[in-house]
Amino acid sequence: MPSNELLTRTDLVSFYAPRLDAMDTPALLLDGAGDVLYANGHARMLRRGGDDGTENESGEKSAGSAGDKGRAGTRGTEETGGNDASASASANGATPAHGWQHAEVPPVPESGTPVRESRTRITLPDGAGIRQISWTCVTVPVPGTDGERDGHEGTGADKNAGRDAERQATAGTSGGTDNITEDSAPAATGMPQAVYLAWGRLRTTEGGQEMGFTILPNGVIQAVSPALCAICGYTQDELVGRSAREFYFTSTARKRIVSQLIKRAEVENGEVTLRRKNGSPLTLWYTAESIRDAAGRMVAYSGYFQERPFAFSSKLASDFSRVVDALPGLAWVCGRDLRIVAVNDAYLAAYRRTRDEVMGSTEYDFLPPELARYPVEAALKVFEEKRELEHPAVPHLLDPAVWYRVIRRPIFDDNRQEVIGLLGIAQDISAKVVQENAFIEQLHTHQGDVVVVTDDQGRILRRSRQTLTPAIFGRQEPYDAYTLDMGPVLDLLHEGDLPAVRQALLRAMREHREQHFECRIRNLSGSYSTVHSRLVYNDTIYGEPRVYVVARDVSGEVGLRQAPMVLERLKEAAGARTDRELASFLNVSAASISNARKNGRIPPDWVIDAGLRTGKSIDWLVRGVGAGS
Repeated sequence: MPSNELLTRTDLVSFYAPRLDAMDTPALLLDGAGDVLYANGHARMLRRGGDDGTENESGEKSAGSAGDKGRAGTRGTEETGGNDASASASANGATPAHGWQHAEVPPVPESGTPVRESRTRITLPDGAGIRQISWTCVTVPVPGTDGERDGHEGTGADKNAGRDAERQATAGTSGGTDNITEDSAPAATGMPQAVYLAWGRLRTTEGGQEMGFTILPNGVIQAVSPALCAICGYTQDELVGRSAREFYFTSTARKRIVSQLIKRAEVENGEVTLRRKNGSPLTLWYTAESIRDAAGRMVAYSGYFQERPFAFSSKLASDFSRVVDALPGLAWVCGRDLRIVAVNDAYLAAYRRTRDEVMGSTEYDFLPPELARYPVEAALKVFEEKRELEHPAVPHLLDPAVWYRVIRRPIFDDNRQEVIGLLGIAQDISAKVVQENAFIEQLHTHQGDVVVVTDDQGRILRRSRQTLTPAIFGRQEPYDAYTLDMGPVLDLLHEGDLPAVRQALLRAMREHREQHFECRIRNLSGSYSTVHSRLVYNDTIYGEPRVYVVARDVSGEVGLRQAPMVLERLKEAAGARTDRELASFLNVSAASISNARKNGRIPPDWVIDAGLRTGKSIDWLVRGVGAGS
């Protein structure tokens, strides 16, 4: 192109339009004021504009370059009702034909700076909310012009100052479309007349037409695309305005995703399992980023989901089909997508299903939804934590009289990096559970006793149906053994009581003798209850050491056991009205009575002597409970 040739806008658009359309990302041709001369196909699709939005010298709309006329003109007729309508809308201050508002267009480089990196926020056309675009805008000097300059064109600094002010004003009314810029160098003067090429990178698929979402920092869903609603079985009204935590299958998944976005600002190809409206699991891959304003404040989390076929199903099936057949008890293998790929005959018999009904299905496909969530949540826990999960004793979902010990072991890829599935093994322990239940009943010496079963490491294995008030674990449900995480019993105790309790556990394990102590245990209300605990060792039922903790709430007795209350009961037993009369009955000095009350400690021989001489119960004298005689 000769350097002395004068170029019109039409010439510029005709020259650059085919090149921009050949790009696989949104691309714009901008004039000196930052107005859009041309938007390529990806940019128009993203904003659903009718055409490129260009004007010729006479102010009429242009359909683009000759090679693009047919396509752009057709799109304008189909999507915007024709070019004349678009020109009228633009003149009235409405959205221009190409769909790009000023606040969404990247700022052009300052004078003397050839390149400018920036980010702008746009609202996606599919209802999925806002998204960020990272732009690169370069200056392209133009050898000449047609001599007709727009009245508003000036230096790059002047133009951007006006446009930046407009962005700030727009940000307050358009749901957050202010840009976040990263300027390169200070402006200079003497820049020749130029146009600007801008291309952006948008974290999206198919130009924004995907299963997109936008979630506010408080966890409320701001926007969601129809495609995501359809696959989950909801309407947009059922999702927008509700907390996103309701739709994750597990709470740990939500915490993990939010933590990643806070630390890394963006996540690519993450995996999450959502809960459909019918309760079934839906495993999707997601890409998301944290959206921030110009001050760095979090505005939203935005991104999209993708549904992909699971690549390791055939590998798992070929590797484990014979393995599960050789294993005793129930055995099965499922992939990361929760679909079963290998199963033995014992599993099919236990769940009363044929192989065709189970293979390639999830538990939700052949179990009642209210029961299927237990094995699904257990599998997701293995996938998320990448470790073996054991349930020491859980009832069979279809027959609560049958009990299993279930182990789920993660299956890793060849690099031992990612979990691609799990191997499940269930052993029938029904006879042992019946035997243990009988033993637990024998340990109940008081109506309010609660029994917790631990292994030799202090991990909780089972608990009896009774519960304390306020509850420690909550009301027991028929299948809550599936949610027992085998946490250490010591985690429930007050830190001040830990040394004594540890010593009692060690003595019970070493000496195989009962241990008695009092401790404070945290309840569901967040406070602590004082309990009397009895530790009983038994290794005969399962052939492995277990400790049975028998706990009784004595919080209400603590005040009754204070020295002043014990002295009052001693007086009542002795028929004494004053401290001097009680001292005479016990054959001690009146000062001894005063010192006992002051020090908060009653000598045991006083209680024993009073009990023997009056026939009063020692339990009543000390604790104030039970009958006085």
